Amino acid sequence: MIHAGRRLQAQLVSLSAWRGAQPVTAPLCCAHSSAAAPQDVPLAPLAEADVPIRAELPAATGRIDLILGPMFAGKTSELLRRIQVHEAAGRRVAVVKSDKDDRYHRSRLVTHDGQARECFATATLAQLRERLGAAYHDIDVFAIDEAQFFPDLLAFCTAAADSHAKHLLLAGLDGDFRRQRFGQVLDVLPLADTVTKLAARCAYCGTPALFSLRIAADARQEVVGGADKYAPVCRRHYAALETRLRLGPIPPAPAAGT
Repeated sequence: MIHAGRRLQAQLVSLSAWRGAQPVTAPLCCAHSSAAAPQDVPLAPLAEADVPIRAELPAATGRIDLILGPMFAGKTSELLRRIQVHEAAGRRVAVVKSDKDDRYHRSRLVTHDGQARECFATATLAQLRERLGAAYHDIDVFAIDEAQFFPDLLAFCTAAADSHAKHLLLAGLDGDFRRQRFGQVLDVLPLADTVTKLAARCAYCGTPALFSLRIAADARQEVVGGADKYAPVCRRHYAALETRLRLGPIPPAPAAGT
């Protein structure tokens, strides 16, 4: 055990010198912590196999950018804006949405204010990969809307960004109408390079809205709809109206700012 502790300590010292940085530390269990060589005990000679070797980095690296927020916050509009930026730079972009979202068009990405773009509509991202075949490797950017609906979002994003050097733009809800996690969007959060949190305008007072309130009588988590089923609300109105919903229908929202 003592020999193992010395070897680990020697590797850390060697890694510090290799990086030209401050001494490297690593979390140790109790056994290895107590077995690490004390200051007055000479370290065992370092074998050649113990010297860290710098791994060659790929020519390009992947990236993940998240666009989050409640309904009516402009997530799809922001996604389309970023798509235009990438295409203007000459990058090849695949636009994707869940086939569950058929509110405006089955094979187009459509915003609430009418902007539209042709896209791939698919149930899973694995199906998209299979559908693309060899063309997958020619795509630089995957722009994915309604990301919360994809059951394999985390696996696809991990492989695409880490192994295939793809840039992923993800737009989706970070919470459902109960303010609970929705799909795998939050699982991707630790992998993301950037996170943009958008706000809508509260339908009842016009202040920034961070939550989606379901105004339709339906307890299922996945209910696709627009203003007929959801309203963006601030924290104050969410707390008041979510409780009010249990008693019956909510009255129509007044004009914003009134």
